[in-house]
Amino acid sequence: MKNVEDVYKLSPLQRELLARAPSSPEPRVEHLSWSFRGELDEGALEGALKELVRRHTALRTAFFTQGLAEPMQVVRAQVDPTLERQDLTALPEAEQTARIEQHLATQRERGLNLIAAPLVGLTLFRTSAAMGTLVFGYSPLVLDRASARICLKELFQLYKATREKSEAGLEPGQPFRKYVAWLEQQDPREAEVRFREALHGLQPSRLPERTGTDETPGTSAWLTQQLILSTAESETVQTFVRKNKVSLGTLAQAAWAVLLRRQTGASDTSFGVYVTGRPEGTPWSDVLVGGLANTLPRRISVPSEGNLLRWLRGLHADLSAWHSSDGSSPNQVRQWLGVPEGAPLFQSVVSTEEVAEDDVLVPLARGLGFQLPAVPLSAPTHPLSVSVVSASRVSLRFTYDTRRFESLSIIHLTAQLHSLLVGMTSQPEQDLTALLQATVEPLRATASSSRELGPRELQMLLAQHPAVRQVRVTEGPRGLVSHVVPAPRPGAGKKLDFSLFFFADDGGGEERYRLYLEAGKFADQNGFSAVWSPERHFHEHGGLYPNPAVLNAALATVTKNVGLRAGSVVLPLQSPFRVAEEWSIVDNLSKGRAGISIASGWVPNDFAFAPENYANKREVMFRNLDLVQRLWRGESIPAKDGVGNDITLRVFPRPVQEALPIWVTCAGGVDLFEKTGRDGYHMLTSLLGQSLEDALQKTGIYQTHLRNAGHDPSKRVATLMMHTFLGKDTQEVLHKVREPLTQYLASHVHLMQTMAKSLNLQVDINEPKWVRYVASFAFERYYRTGALIGTPTSCLPMVDRLIEGGVNEVACFIDFGVETDDVLESLVHLAELKRLVDDEALRTRHVLNEYLDERLPGARPAVTFDMVEALPATA
Repeated sequence: MKNVEDVYKLSPLQRELLARAPSSPEPRVEHLSWSFRGELDEGALEGALKELVRRHTALRTAFFTQGLAEPMQVVRAQVDPTLERQDLTALPEAEQTARIEQHLATQRERGLNLIAAPLVGLTLFRTSAAMGTLVFGYSPLVLDRASARICLKELFQLYKATREKSEAGLEPGQPFRKYVAWLEQQDPREAEVRFREALHGLQPSRLPERTGTDETPGTSAWLTQQLILSTAESETVQTFVRKNKVSLGTLAQAAWAVLLRRQTGASDTSFGVYVTGRPEGTPWSDVLVGGLANTLPRRISVPSEGNLLRWLRGLHADLSAWHSSDGSSPNQVRQWLGVPEGAPLFQSVVSTEEVAEDDVLVPLARGLGFQLPAVPLSAPTHPLSVSVVSASRVSLRFTYDTRRFESLSIIHLTAQLHSLLVGMTSQPEQDLTALLQATVEPLRATASSSRELGPRELQMLLAQHPAVRQVRVTEGPRGLVSHVVPAPRPGAGKKLDFSLFFFADDGGGEERYRLYLEAGKFADQNGFSAVWSPERHFHEHGGLYPNPAVLNAALATVTKNVGLRAGSVVLPLQSPFRVAEEWSIVDNLSKGRAGISIASGWVPNDFAFAPENYANKREVMFRNLDLVQRLWRGESIPAKDGVGNDITLRVFPRPVQEALPIWVTCAGGVDLFEKTGRDGYHMLTSLLGQSLEDALQKTGIYQTHLRNAGHDPSKRVATLMMHTFLGKDTQEVLHKVREPLTQYLASHVHLMQTMAKSLNLQVDINEPKWVRYVASFAFERYYRTGALIGTPTSCLPMVDRLIEGGVNEVACFIDFGVETDDVLESLVHLAELKRLVDDEALRTRHVLNEYLDERLPGARPAVTFDMVEALPATA
């Protein structure tokens, strides 16, 4: 044979997949797809594909059966894969999508020519000059899901290196023969004994299915339902896994076993588990690509009583012992257990996946202009597959055969598994008795023939959403209509203003003020309350803003509605006469839109303007404020002229507003919050050096002192500055903000000290080597608990928290290092968040639409929402 590098036997799993091929579409083609935007170097991508295939023997493997005593796999010495190209640019968008879906369906049905390596391919569907979709197809004979992910990451790394004419820095590929040889060294009798002892005579746990429906092969219609845990719930699950050293797999299997016991009444449960098949303790296991993963039966006994955490830890040890048997094939297990051919080994399958926080695939893809799906969909192979994925949040996915299961039943199961995972991880010391005695609705077998998602299913899904008090979904003349009575929401109806805040470094360039001016005009046109400009001297950080009055004067000439404020005027550095004069100019240019927050100053260098004021800067601040207010009212103020004579002075031009709106910038201890409240000023604070909890607590103290001094809190503004960046997709947002926000955090020593303390890190923050470490570690917590970063919907809980905490204006800090064009684009999404906060009905419709998109990925029917005070009467 020519062009042959190696020949060897198949693994047991490969033999089983190959044996099914003549009578079914197995081994069916799997796909990974992703979109791209921007310039795509097709030559570099094709070169990367060639190098990827060269690196891995599994990708150069063909399979031969004819004339052989047993099937063999042949590794070709050389293959020449090419990038398949399809130009769809002339077609409408709907037809483009249909063509891509048709290609995937055809390839799945037709399969691949198993004697023609490579059994992988890459197809480019170009939908416009700078946009399109890429599809990586592969046979499960040569790759499993984890291996496909490794190949995808390497493809991107090779593409990047080819474009940049650099080295990819990849470890050498490992031959798949190593895995086959490792399997041959294992004693199958050990696995046989384990399976016989654990599973002999045990029937697979069965949930009720449809009855009397067509079971002709090939008539299945698959649907997927998904539930994504909230950020708080996800953190509960992820913290439990880390803290108690119980794997996500153990937790998911235990929860599913408890659910099965509740539904069937049997303490012994049996279901399938997706295993990676990667040998433990081998140096090549993590980098090897091939068809290693498998689905094997597991038995879990759920005791009637006992400590939950103790049971989970024991179960984790028991399940870990099964790893040595993961190389067994389902057919081997079937023979060992004496299960007849055609009888199922299991009805349901559980799989788990953990995406590490330091996983480079997503940021690597983003940097190349690629947009990966959050969770790739695989072709279903079992009646019911349950997947638990832990990424930035934890998600549950149920993929099911609608010929076998009703969608209503899956909605019930999803809710029950969600409740179990949250309940088990939030109360791990509870007794199993309480867990098993919880009231759940049992599933029932039905003879319903409907396989579509209709009014009943949507009504049940919507009824589970906390924003819904009552709901009825009906068929209208133009489709489905959901009549929703919204649930009462704390804070509903309370006002929250949005403003923009700036504090950018002086990065140089001719357009250094472009973001400031363009964002200011956007704020003016979209109903924002104000633009805040700081005062900063003698340092690159914040160096664009030495004089907020000058900058606001510039904005005054190109805006009509938005407030123009200083955040802040450092009064101990300034002459009260100059402050009153300059801001009177701003007030006149803007026709009465000026306002200032005052600060006492922090940086000693800034006091080069007035070194005598540094020691008692707060006292000077309030003394100068009194003078500014008097001058604003038109009073004459005593002063001395250049030769020492006593004089009185007034300032010109006269301002438009009778009184200058005053905020006091509050940070640190509560005394300044208290005084600001007593004196009746507005308040501006931030999360530099304090947590959100501290800031809200101090806001409450400020408002208490307002009331005690006879001031009306509803006529005073409590403003909180927060880092802000919004977009359509959370992962894309994080990719854009992670590095600049991390650098920003690292540049603020006081903030780093607060973060280190809150994270219980025993490090010396004055040591440069620890600054980046703490900043990177703190990023995840900060963006979730101290910023408006995400999508309009994902930021709503933070907005609600601010409103409930007494904040009535959020100053959105937008210029912390993200590219200017990206920030300007993000303002569209920030304006959308503002509209959702302003309009309760719009918010509810938006949230429920996104909820259905999330719960029914790719399958949700169109529905119109009708917000009502009471459900319409039924006929």
